[in-house]
Amino acid sequence: MDDTNHVYMLVAIQPGKEQDFADKVMSLGLIRDPLVDKIDFVHGSFDFVITFNGTTNEIDARILKIRLLPYVLRTETLIPFQLFKWRERVQKAKVVSRGKKGK
Repeated sequence: MDDTNHVYMLVAIQPGKEQDFADKVMSLGLIRDPLVDKIDFVHGSFDFVITFNGTTNEIDARILKIRLLPYVLRTETLIPFQLFKWRERVQKAKVVSRGKKGK
């Protein structure tokens, strides 16, 4: 069984310390970490979205490490689950849509 997950971590930073947090992430090498898919700076109630790909234990270790960094006020972790296969549903919808145009 494949234990690989795709996980989003939302990170709220102390106001005015976003660059300091980003510098700390860079200095720790997290930007080059093979589990870190990407780190986005965003607007809203959170300042950064960090996307991970890996096993539950690997990702958990990274999340705990990031939560201990300076300037982190709070985090929220989102673990997506799949009720059905999106690509298959989109493909079916396109086929149905094309069929209706021909009528």
